[in-house]
Amino acid sequence: MNPEIKIEQLGSAGDGVGELDGVPCFVPYSAAGDVLRVNKVDNRGAGILAEIEEIITPSPDRQDIKCRHFGTCGGCSLQHLNDDFVADWKANLIRQALAQKDITDVVINPTVMSPEFSRRRVEFVAKKRKKGVMIGYHRPRSHQIFDVGECPLLQPELLALVKPLRAILPDLMPRNSEARLTLTATKNGVDLLVSIAAAIDLEGREQLATFAQTHKLCRISWYDETEKLMDQVASIKPAAITVGETDTLLPAGGFLQATLHGQETLVQLMLEHLPTKSRVVDLFAGCGTFTLPAAPFAKEVHAVEGSHTHTENMQLAANQQMLAVSTEARDLFRRPLLAEEFKGFDVVIIDPPRAGAKAQVQEIGLSNIKTVIFISCSPKSFARDAEVLLDYGFKMSPITPVDQFRWSTHIELFTTFTR
Repeated sequence: MNPEIKIEQLGSAGDGVGELDGVPCFVPYSAAGDVLRVNKVDNRGAGILAEIEEIITPSPDRQDIKCRHFGTCGGCSLQHLNDDFVADWKANLIRQALAQKDITDVVINPTVMSPEFSRRRVEFVAKKRKKGVMIGYHRPRSHQIFDVGECPLLQPELLALVKPLRAILPDLMPRNSEARLTLTATKNGVDLLVSIAAAIDLEGREQLATFAQTHKLCRISWYDETEKLMDQVASIKPAAITVGETDTLLPAGGFLQATLHGQETLVQLMLEHLPTKSRVVDLFAGCGTFTLPAAPFAKEVHAVEGSHTHTENMQLAANQQMLAVSTEARDLFRRPLLAEEFKGFDVVIIDPPRAGAKAQVQEIGLSNIKTVIFISCSPKSFARDAEVLLDYGFKMSPITPVDQFRWSTHIELFTTFTR
């Protein structure tokens, strides 16, 4: 008979952790307090990876699962845990990351969690096989995918396109090929980007144009990964999103916050902490998530973003609303703003990618900036960057975790630094 184990805690990767034969045992889809019978699957570092054979005594933190793909899908590793537990656990991920940098005197507010069916952006994988095209997500710890039939995370109009796409893609994809399908809900319908190592011919263009009309998509773009060529195949209406009170255009595949709820939460927090009539520089500005809402309350906002298309669309939206916004297309990893370039600015808003912005934060520390509004999607890189700012005399305000990635191990956060 396989051994029993009691799960003592949830690790940072979302697996339950207990002890078996004197070594750590990691069990996916378990909960602290579970008593389980497990099967050993593999070794993991100095421990064991196991799977659940039987739940003998369930943890009080468990809840009924919401999706039939749970366990098959690699996206939701925490769906079996109730919201209160997940909210506290994610806040603790931030606390632990900061503690590793000896930052312990920190206040963490309650986690703000986006509701079910609120994700407005998804990337599916499509694989062409003899019998047609599979569309879905990756299996856990695997490059294999499964055909998705439901997803309680997504806005329904995104999932509704899976079946029609399965019908049209066999004619467009080469045999044994793989594509990434990025679907984004906009004000004017769903925006579709197909990324694949293949070109699109005239017949395929006509099929996609008809598909866009039939299913009320606003735009379809085709990215040939071999030639690195982006092609707008069909454009019915502008791919517009609302940021604050301003509409702006979203480039094909452009970045935006995963849920409208999450975006509005972060924007509101930013506005609550933005000194009025200040001169603001917004770094890693994206599509203007913070630039455009901040502009009506600031003396001026200078937005810096690596994508020329993002900055052009942002500037156009700002001009139409007569907002005091200037933009600059600049790779902040290769060319961070130097300390002297912050002269004339009062506030920095920074929302870097997952890798953080160590070099840029160093220059902020050397500058005369007194207020930094910081948004991060990685507790680990945030802790590293926060350490730099604290070393330069900044003080950190309470942190608000924002969970746009329900049931996953990802978490975003908002805070400010002042000196």
